[in-house]
Amino acid sequence: MDAIRYIHAADLHLDTPFQGLVREAAQEGSLVRLMQEATFTALDRLFGHCEAEKPDFLVLAGDIYNQENHSVKAQLRLRDGCRRLQQAGIRVFLAHGNHDPLDSRLTTVDWPENVTIFGPEPERHLLERQGEPLALVHGISHASLREGRNLARFFSRDEHYDCFQLGVLHCTVEGEHKADRYAPCSLDDLRASGLDAWALGHVHERRELCRQPFVAYPGSTQGLHINESGPRGCLLVTATPTAAGWDCASRFLRLGPVQWEKLDISLEGVSHIDEVERRLCQRLESLADSVDPGCKGLVVRLALSGRTPLDTLLRDNATRTDLAERLFHFSTGAPGIWIKDMRIETRPLADMDEYRQREDILGQSLRLVQQMREEGDTLQRLGRTALEPLFGHSRLRRALAQPDDAEMRELLDEAERLCMDLLELR
Repeated sequence: MDAIRYIHAADLHLDTPFQGLVREAAQEGSLVRLMQEATFTALDRLFGHCEAEKPDFLVLAGDIYNQENHSVKAQLRLRDGCRRLQQAGIRVFLAHGNHDPLDSRLTTVDWPENVTIFGPEPERHLLERQGEPLALVHGISHASLREGRNLARFFSRDEHYDCFQLGVLHCTVEGEHKADRYAPCSLDDLRASGLDAWALGHVHERRELCRQPFVAYPGSTQGLHINESGPRGCLLVTATPTAAGWDCASRFLRLGPVQWEKLDISLEGVSHIDEVERRLCQRLESLADSVDPGCKGLVVRLALSGRTPLDTLLRDNATRTDLAERLFHFSTGAPGIWIKDMRIETRPLADMDEYRQREDILGQSLRLVQQMREEGDTLQRLGRTALEPLFGHSRLRRALAQPDDAEMRELLDEAERLCMDLLELR
């Protein structure tokens, strides 16, 4: 048996509007245009890779578009690309996920003959090469918006075919930290099917969960927000027959033209604002030099940390606005760099132990902060009392989520900074 090659993509989320970012960047027309076309640029690159690499088939493992956006444009662009692959003789296997369940697709789209769309029940489709079985592709789609069944248990190897067998599924594998656990399953469920490999979707991070069988998420084709950082794309998988079965190796192919990044910049001991600017520029230049040519734009969150006498100055909104304006020239580079926001996580350059020993209101406040830092119970007890007017309000509590431990500690750090700012440093 010969090796088999397929391209695996998922979570394209075509025509995602990026509404929040577009509003923030209303004056930056080039970024708005780049973001509005980003998911479609990734789609075009995907079809281009298929034409160049000539895989045996393409797998799309769900969430190709967003039901909530009702995008006719997305579904027609997908159809047009599949027609390109029909000309190249490449089959396409498409499973629907939780954002694009079967009941959301346009029934009036005339899909080319090379496209197989999996239905609400498990299916298997045979590919042949020169009249001999090449691969058997198993798949199932989400029928409606919330699929809570363990769909992996519907899959099983077809013993009538002695060939590579692949499962296509949009799901959450046990151990993946996802709040939206659609079609949950375990690795044992996937192994029990007897299939040689699984092409999964739903988790937006690229992950290889298992070697035998080969189980992988390709990640999203285009990062959708600041928490989806780094390059985004698809996997080119080569399955080679061995005495023990099939050995699969994957190669990442970049698709997304826009890359989100978080930069942590230490200002420890920095006392001049021009040094702050120099460090920001240096890190942004290094970031631009590190990305590959496929990146056309970088959207960056800057997080400034460390103890510095500039802490109070940096927390002033006008200062952050001025610094952002000084960095605007990076948006005209290649790739363009846009500052999404600037997080100030610095601390005053002060001997906190000395301040805590003082017998004044600042010293008492800082000692209380330190006690709450060391004693989680104290933090939760006093925190609940302080936040009661918010979370005890009949209307507000419906809109607000209770802060977790990490968020409570962030609030405590901010309270300490406010004490220093209001009671001493000014």
